Amino acid sequence: MSRVPAILLAAGAAVMGVATATVALPADVEQYLLRVAGFTKAELGALESGTVIARVMPGATDTEVMVVAGVKIRATREQVLSYYGQMVAYVDGQITTGFGRFNNPPSLADVGKLSLDAGDIAQLRSCRPGDCDLRTGGTAVATISSAVNWQAPDAAAQANARVREAIVAYMTAYMKNGDDALITYTDRAQPVSLRQQWNEILAASPYFQQYGVSLREYLTKYPRQTLPGARDVHYWVQEDYAGLKPVLSLVHGVIYQDPATPDRTVVVQKQLYASHYYDGSLAVAVAISATEGTTPITYLVYANRSRGDVLKGGFGGLRRSVARNQAKSAAEQTLTTIKTVLEKTRSLSGFARNARQN
Repeated sequence: MSRVPAILLAAGAAVMGVATATVALPADVEQYLLRVAGFTKAELGALESGTVIARVMPGATDTEVMVVAGVKIRATREQVLSYYGQMVAYVDGQITTGFGRFNNPPSLADVGKLSLDAGDIAQLRSCRPGDCDLRTGGTAVATISSAVNWQAPDAAAQANARVREAIVAYMTAYMKNGDDALITYTDRAQPVSLRQQWNEILAASPYFQQYGVSLREYLTKYPRQTLPGARDVHYWVQEDYAGLKPVLSLVHGVIYQDPATPDRTVVVQKQLYASHYYDGSLAVAVAISATEGTTPITYLVYANRSRGDVLKGGFGGLRRSVARNQAKSAAEQTLTTIKTVLEKTRSLSGFARNARQN
C-alpha cells in the first residue's frame, strides 16, 4: 500500500492538551511519543531535524495493526490540514478510484459515481449468508440480489443501482441513530459486529479515552450529542491496491478544533463499513502549530488502529508481518508527501517573492 487508506483507517491514540508556540516538540506530545508509542530520544531528535518517524505498536488482538507516525513540517497548520484533506479526497485513478461526500440527509446524488467492480458484482449474485466474499450485513445481499434481473443485459447497472440505494439507506440510518445503525457482517460463518469492534478499539485506546474525552463521547453518542468546534464529514471512498480486492469504505470524519486549545486541530476518521478485509478502523491525526524562529511550523502526529480478516487464516504470522510493514510504509509515505509538497511550495513561493522584490 503506497499511502494511508482514507478509511484510514483505526487510531489508538490522540494527542490533546495545552501547548505554546515553541521551537521544541510540545511536552505532552513528546511524552506521548516516548511513553505510549515507544519512540526513542534519538528518533525524536530525527523528527526535529525533519525526518518522518513511524513505528508499529503491538495490537490488542492478533487481527489488529496499529501504527503511529510523526513529522515536523515548515508550513502553517491551515496549509497542512488543507493538504491532508486533499489527499483523502484525491482520486488518482490508480489507488483511489472513487470518492464522494454525503449530504445530511444523504441522497442518491451523493453516490452517483459509485460503482462496484465486476468481481464484486459477481459476488452479489452468488453470495449466501455466512458464505460470501463481499462484506455484507443482515439481509442486504438477498434483498439486492432478488431485485436484480441477472439475465438482463444491464444486470450490472441494476445491481449498482440497488447497492447505491442500500448505501444511502445505511448512511441515513447512521446519521439518525449513530452506532445503533452499525451493521453486523454476516459474510462469514462467524458474524462480526462492527459496533462491538468499534467499542473494543476504543477500549484498547486508553490514551485517547483519557485525553480525548469530549471527542470520544461525541463519536460514541453521535448524533445525540453536540460538540462545539467539531465539524462532521461523511464520505465514501474506493481504493484499489495491487494484489488485493478493491475496497469500498464508508467513513465518518470529524474535524475538531477544541476552543480550549486553539493551536491544535484533531482529524478523526471512523470506519462505518468496508467491503473487504477490515473489521473496524479508527484514525486520528493531530496538527499542532508552533514556530521555529520566525518560521511557522506544524507538528503532525498520526495514529491508526485497524482490525481485519486479512490477518486471519493460514500463514497468519506472515500476513500479519506484511500488513504491519505496509501500514508503517503507508504512514511514512503519506507524511513524507505532505511535508515534501508543502515545503516545496513554500520554498517556491519564497523564491518568487524574493524575485519580485529584486
